[in-house]
Amino acid sequence: MTCRHVTDVNKEETELVAIFDGERNQAVLVKDIQYPRDRGLDIAYMPNALERPKREFFPILSPTQIVMGDNVYSVGFYTEGRSPEVGYFKGNIVNFTQADKTPESTEMSLSYPVIEGLSGSPVLTFHNGPKIVGLCHGSVQSRIAPREILEYEDERLKFQETVTRIVELGRAYHASTLIRFLDEVGAEGYVVSNQHVAGIFDS
Repeated sequence: MTCRHVTDVNKEETELVAIFDGERNQAVLVKDIQYPRDRGLDIAYMPNALERPKREFFPILSPTQIVMGDNVYSVGFYTEGRSPEVGYFKGNIVNFTQADKTPESTEMSLSYPVIEGLSGSPVLTFHNGPKIVGLCHGSVQSRIAPREILEYEDERLKFQETVTRIVELGRAYHASTLIRFLDEVGAEGYVVSNQHVAGIFDS
């Protein structure tokens, strides 16, 4: 899975979508992309995008086990300068909300921003092994109340400095939204569990 805005291409140009197979060091053309019926949901599913069997996967954590304050992390590409970099982002689940454009979908805020290039990365936690709890799709800004410093003032002159701090919170779709979407497109083989799932990354 990834975000719709990652896979949407300009059909007036010759743009194609490919996924990079890091084990074989090659790009694979994506032939099938499935989207939710609800255009407000920024999710896309690419079944068997690598076109080969893969035994390694992350299970989805049972939605009832995901609580506010959970330690979570994301690993993914982000844009820095001209070339993408791989980054590790770590924080907590700040809160849960209903999506503005899709009220039936649950979203969550993260204490780290989803910066450019990180859209579509999984939000992971460690609960009897690594588990998916969400999918990164954007950020929101929150302003900390300004602090004003009055340096000098008389009848004719006033100098004032205002300092405002902006905090970015990441936004991600909750596991319950991911499960609902996977069921909608008829995806098979994904695992939802709060237990250790043997053989995922075991050697």
